[in-house]
Amino acid sequence: MRYLNSQPEWKVSGLVLYLLFQKGKAREHSKHQDVEDEDAVNQKRIRCPKCKWQPSASSRWYCSDCLEPEFYLEGCGMAWNTFDTGGKCPGCRHVWRWTSCLACSRWSLHFDWYENGGR
Repeated sequence: MRYLNSQPEWKVSGLVLYLLFQKGKAREHSKHQDVEDEDAVNQKRIRCPKCKWQPSASSRWYCSDCLEPEFYLEGCGMAWNTFDTGGKCPGCRHVWRWTSCLACSRWSLHFDWYENGGR
């Protein structure tokens, strides 16, 4: 009768490896979820001061000539998410002080878009 409760060594080792693998996958998933949650929180902190619209990661602004409110006539045509760079154009390196809302088209100081006072 004692043979009924014993398991071959390879089955026990396989079970241990499987459980360790599952535990590792759970940790990896947890880390990935933490990063996603942090991104969601950070994204909520950026919004238009005028209409409260929130840009998404796919929102794009263009570096182009602008008379008002920021007199700049050397726009390079680059398209990028201005909040990924703190308002700095990756093409010509100009730092935009003002940002136009893609929803209401009104201008606000770039700094004012950050709910917690800056990047």
